[in-house]
Amino acid sequence: MNLRILPVVWVAVGLLLTPLKSNAQSVDAKLAALEKLPAAERQQKLLEGAKAESEAVIYANMDVSAMKPLTDGFIKKFPGVKATSVHISGAAIITRVESESRAGRSLSDVVLSGQLGVLALLDRKIFGRYRSPEREFYRDGSKDKEGLWTAYMNNVMVSVYNTRQVKKEETPRTLEDLLKPRWKGKLAMDSQSYVWFGTILQHLGEEAGLRFMRRLNEQNLSHQRGRRLMTQLVAASEFDMAVETNLNSVLSLSRQGAPLWFATMPPFFLSPSLVFMTANAPHPFAGALFTDYLLSEEGQKILVTTNRMPAHTKVKSPESQLLEGQEVRMPDIFDIGRRYQAIGNRYREIFPGAR
Repeated sequence: MNLRILPVVWVAVGLLLTPLKSNAQSVDAKLAALEKLPAAERQQKLLEGAKAESEAVIYANMDVSAMKPLTDGFIKKFPGVKATSVHISGAAIITRVESESRAGRSLSDVVLSGQLGVLALLDRKIFGRYRSPEREFYRDGSKDKEGLWTAYMNNVMVSVYNTRQVKKEETPRTLEDLLKPRWKGKLAMDSQSYVWFGTILQHLGEEAGLRFMRRLNEQNLSHQRGRRLMTQLVAASEFDMAVETNLNSVLSLSRQGAPLWFATMPPFFLSPSLVFMTANAPHPFAGALFTDYLLSEEGQKILVTTNRMPAHTKVKSPESQLLEGQEVRMPDIFDIGRRYQAIGNRYREIFPGAR
């Protein structure tokens, strides 16, 4: 498989942000000190610190059903340290993390986000620096050199169709096939499909990509919020096909008997989900311990049981096996992340039904 961001007011703000900077430095210093220790001593000090803090708070836009096995596994492995997961849907997780940082108080230790727009927060020093030893099992493209973020799993973006309503020979083989009269009024699309939108603009080129998107809008799309819900609606015959969803949802529902499968439209593109610690984490040791667990082979194997595609090089999933021999690419996630707001604005401009 190929894998190719009035003076009185300013005084108040200054007073508010100064403790944040200082605290962020102390968090970084605490975690950096761990790197200098031998492995056994490092683990002992990390565990002692985590137990003293007693809890790691995780913000995640992953489904609750997928987070629970992870937090349960963590608590079982490390008794005395709670893992409290707060579910925040879609791009709202970016707003939540940013607003807490602006207020000078972070309530989360770890953030799990499939919204690449979080990368636009890098310049605002919201990410904490933590080089988990588990990162050695992740490809260079799945982590940054500074230890600010790691892609802990990948979503595969695919088009899904209802096998009762769509004959196999009718399924699209290329993006252009989505523009055929057969699909007019029959397609669903997520109202926040920004990563796919940015990926296709990279793939086709800006001008050709925007031209394709405008023609796609002429297909009278029905915009839905949430890929899993949209996939379920396709399974319920509400729509013949969804333009873009996650492969893991297709496979999960298909195994349960839903009349679903995905269209073979190479290349397949990955959309990574990132994990990072907040710069002002209230429980840095517990947060680091959870990050290690998530990135460990054990944590990654739990992801497989929830129908996710882990990024750990030693852990395989049904998705990765299914795509063996296919052309699979990783888009330029920094380009998409740093232009996320502009991409979202252009998306809503071209697809007014998504507003």
